[in-house]
Amino acid sequence: IQGVRAADTATWAAVLWQSVGNTLFGYAAWGWLLSRHPAAVITPMAMLVPVFGMGASAIWLGESLPPWKLLAAGLVMSGLAINIFWPTLERRLARA
Repeated sequence: IQGVRAADTATWAAVLWQSVGNTLFGYAAWGWLLSRHPAAVITPMAMLVPVFGMGASAIWLGESLPPWKLLAAGLVMSGLAINIFWPTLERRLARA
């Protein structure tokens, strides 16, 4: 309760941005992507949200990126790359 009472204009502007601005951008971007690509192609990209969150917090907030976080991000991105490029690789392997 004290935190709500002590919140200044900048705090409420940040809350407004998080609740309205990011939500509108997120849903608009998601809808735009789904209108152009199949859901099976777009949905796995949601796995990148934590990776971008870690990167953004390191850049803007100066949070550390220990090796285990970098490894985790690499594993997520590797899994997505395999998922995205597997049909192409499978066709190439079948031809060979």
